[in-house]
Amino acid sequence: MNHTGLEGEGPRPLGEADKRARDYLMGRGFLPAGPESYPLFRDFKSPAVLSELTPAVSTFWTLSFNELYRIIDGCLVTVFFFDGMEPYFEVKLSMDFCSGETGAALPRNRLRGLIETLYDLALGASLPRLHLYAVEECFLEQFTGVDGFTVEAGYSDDHSEYIYKPADVVDLSGGINHKKHTHLNKFLDRPGISLIPLDNANRRLFLEVEREWCGSQDCGLCSAFAGCELRALEIMGEIYDERYFHGLLAYAEDKLSGYLVWEQREEGRAYLHFGKGTIQNLFVYLIYLLARDKLGGGDSTAAAAAPPPGGGVRLLNINEDMGKEGLRRFKRHLGPYEHWRKYLCTYVKNRT
Repeated sequence: MNHTGLEGEGPRPLGEADKRARDYLMGRGFLPAGPESYPLFRDFKSPAVLSELTPAVSTFWTLSFNELYRIIDGCLVTVFFFDGMEPYFEVKLSMDFCSGETGAALPRNRLRGLIETLYDLALGASLPRLHLYAVEECFLEQFTGVDGFTVEAGYSDDHSEYIYKPADVVDLSGGINHKKHTHLNKFLDRPGISLIPLDNANRRLFLEVEREWCGSQDCGLCSAFAGCELRALEIMGEIYDERYFHGLLAYAEDKLSGYLVWEQREEGRAYLHFGKGTIQNLFVYLIYLLARDKLGGGDSTAAAAAPPPGGGVRLLNINEDMGKEGLRRFKRHLGPYEHWRKYLCTYVKNRT
C-alpha cells in the first residue's frame, strides 16, 4: 500500500545489505507492515505486558522502521530495519504458547524450535547473528537457556518503561514535586482551559498540536532516537477508533494547545501512547487529569477497594525516556515508579 500521503519524515533509505536482507525475508513469507496491519495485530492474543509489544505501538512505527511481520508457530514475529543498526526480531508469544499466562513455563522444545527457525532466517538474510528484542523479564531465563546457543542478554534504562499507580501520579508525593504542585494549582484555577474527548470525528485534530511542537524541534535528532513522531501520529490518526483508544484535546482560550492518547488493555493496564502540550506544564496537567479522572486515581482509598471509573486500571505505562535527559527527569519525578525492562537477546549457535 502506498503511504506517501502521510506527514513527517518517512523511513530512512536502507543500505544495500539491509535491502537484500529485507527482500530475502519477504521471499520467506514476511509481509510489509503498515496501518492496514493493525486489525491483525489487534486481534492477535498475547500475554505480553510491555508497551513495546502492544498492537498499537507495533503499528505506529511500522513505516519508520521498515517493519515486516509473519506468523511463525502461532507467534507474531516482526522484523525491524533502521539505518545504522543491525536488523532485529521481536516475538509476541501466542496465548497457547505460554498457557495464556505472563511468565508461565514455556514448552522447551517448542521454544528451541522457534529460536532455531528465527536464527536460520537471520543467517539466510546474511545477518551475522540473531537479535531478539523486547524479551520480557518474566520469560528471560527461558529465552536465555535455549539449548544449543550461546546467548547474551542486556537491557538499557533508556528503553525501560515507566510504570505508575494512578493514585501516586495524583499525589505527586515528595518535596521534589513541590514545583509540579504549584504549576498544577495554577492550571486547576486557571479560567479558559477546556477539555474535549477525542472521538472518531475529531481524531486527527491532535496533529495540529504535534505540528506546532515539531516546528521547534530538530527533525534529525528526533528521528535518530525513534523515527519521526509526526509520521507515527499520522498513523495513529488512521487507526484511531474510540472503541479501542481514548483521548483528550485541551484548549486554552479557544486555542488547541494539548492532547493525550491512551489505551486500556487487559488486567488493569493503561498505556499512554502520545501526548503534548504547547503551553508550559500543560502536559503535566493532562497526565494528572488522566490519572485522577479517567483512571480512578483521584480517590486512592476507593480505587483500592473497587474498580475505578477507568475500567479497573491499576497501572499506567508511559513508556521509556529514550535517554533524553529532560524526559527522564520528568518521568522520574512524576511519582514513585517501577521499570519494566526490555531485554535484547543475541543468539549465536554453538559449534557441534
